Amino acid sequence: MPEEERQKKLASCSRHRFRYIPPNTPENFWEVGFPSTQTCVERGYIKEDFAPCQRPKRRQPYAVMFSPKGKEQKT
Repeated sequence: MPEEERQKKLASCSRHRFRYIPPNTPENFWEVGFPSTQTCVERGYIKEDFAPCQRPKRRQPYAVMFSPKGKEQKT
């Protein structure tokens, strides 16, 4: 087969490769297993919150609610 015909035949067979280019896979997609916590924080999967949320305060202190004196005052 002459070189010119060979090039034409090769171009007609492999032309479909340029029509569709598959998208790239996301970064770290093929890593199997679980990443460490530090790695998750670095990648932004975990958001560190340095200020803990405030616990709601009770209307009455806990000890007063269950003390015998607290029960006597209510009745």
